[in-house]
Amino acid sequence: MNKYFELNRNEFQRFLEYFSLPGTLRFRNNKWLGLNREGMPFTVHVKHGSSRKYSPILIEAIAKDLKVTPDEFRRWYEEL
Repeated sequence: MNKYFELNRNEFQRFLEYFSLPGTLRFRNNKWLGLNREGMPFTVHVKHGSSRKYSPILIEAIAKDLKVTPDEFRRWYEEL
């Protein structure tokens, strides 16, 4: 069983907004830019015209940068 789930584009944006510092998330030039909860910068590059789904492997890598544990992710996902 995967620790993380596939997210669609809207869920992905909500995921980034929820686990980054409030007011820091920006989308510029096909990149999401923001600060994680510890104040460290992160960047997520989005391939132009990419799929509308984000794989669990990608979500896990981003969660690691955002310092999100699998339990935190699961609780957030269940609240959707």
